[in-house]
Amino acid sequence: MGRTLPLLFALYFCQGLPGGFLSKALPAILRAQGLSLTVVSFAGALSLPWTLKLLWAPLVDRYGHEGFGRRKSWLVPAQLGMLVVTLCFVAIEPRDGLVLVATMFLVLNVFAATQDIAVDGLAVDLLRDRELAPGNAAQVSGFKLGNIVGGGVLLAVIAWVGWSGAFAIMATLILAALVMVLRFREPARPRPEVDLAGVLRSLGRALRTQGAGFWAFLVFAKFGETFGGAMVTPLLVDNGFSLSLIGSIDGVVGGLATMGGAALGGLVAWRRGWASLLTIAAGLQGLALCGLGLYSQVEVTPLGYAIVGGLENAAGGAVAVAIFHLAMSWRNDEAGAAQFTAAQVVYMLGSLLAYSVSGLAADRFGYLPVLVAGGVMTLALAALAWGPARRLSPPPPAAGDGPG
Repeated sequence: MGRTLPLLFALYFCQGLPGGFLSKALPAILRAQGLSLTVVSFAGALSLPWTLKLLWAPLVDRYGHEGFGRRKSWLVPAQLGMLVVTLCFVAIEPRDGLVLVATMFLVLNVFAATQDIAVDGLAVDLLRDRELAPGNAAQVSGFKLGNIVGGGVLLAVIAWVGWSGAFAIMATLILAALVMVLRFREPARPRPEVDLAGVLRSLGRALRTQGAGFWAFLVFAKFGETFGGAMVTPLLVDNGFSLSLIGSIDGVVGGLATMGGAALGGLVAWRRGWASLLTIAAGLQGLALCGLGLYSQVEVTPLGYAIVGGLENAAGGAVAVAIFHLAMSWRNDEAGAAQFTAAQVVYMLGSLLAYSVSGLAADRFGYLPVLVAGGVMTLALAALAWGPARRLSPPPPAAGDGPG
């Protein structure tokens, strides 16, 4: 597992970059330009390919060149696509037309979502039962750090290097990850004996086995934290924080906190399981969101936000480790990438739904009710993990059955 974790970390970091820019940097830029919270919240719709990726996930699961690497056959083209689109952003800025920029972000997210399917499959192929917790920690910390760099760090430096410079940095990071993939020798695995229709049937059986309660739980797990968290950046803009200051705090404090939370979460999940980790992490995240809501009623200072926001970031990293651990524990050899992708899609659906309503609610009721409501829902998630949600774990394998 020595080379696996750094590779997974780098790949998830790479695909987290555009998502971070969309969730952190773009809302701050739009709000600074005076757009309403409703408009800002609908920027989250540009991540729609992450919700639709299940449509082509079975293709990624079934096809690939065995000599080059089944997963690399998709990883390399996807990363090349991300690199090309990111380089196009160097020459195209929002003043050239928001519709053009939005379209390019959609294309960028199609490539990033396709890479995600392939790297999910690679993780399912390489990680065994006792390796799930550290592997999930590498996945989450890489993705979350990519979010922080794509949103916080690039937002902090955009005042000095400009829009073009920020995307040149992003392109360089994507190129570095591409080099790692090209140097990686993917272990040979036998091609699934089933055809594409067989993959779809296997996926359907797996999804039915997990049950409606499992899928509803995943939606709820992401909805609450996003409903409150989506309004944090606009709140800071309205409190006079400059874009570079927001980016600096999110980039330094948020990045370190997220990685620390994911690493500690991996250790807890390894020792105690996903449910115990989710109980603790969701409880802390819920308290942090409620704290941010109450804090919004007084003067918000950089130090105060760094403390409360850092706690929220750390807890959020651990929450994601718990959810990934639960989802990947249901892995299926014939449709592993597609099954894990389905879990991710449903999880992110909660985020998409929350983004679409949080801005409307904040415009109507203000920041306090939205942040507190998000915190209360996250605390409810902790209560579910402590009690009935523990039954969502897969049954133990029958005697003689091992991991695929």
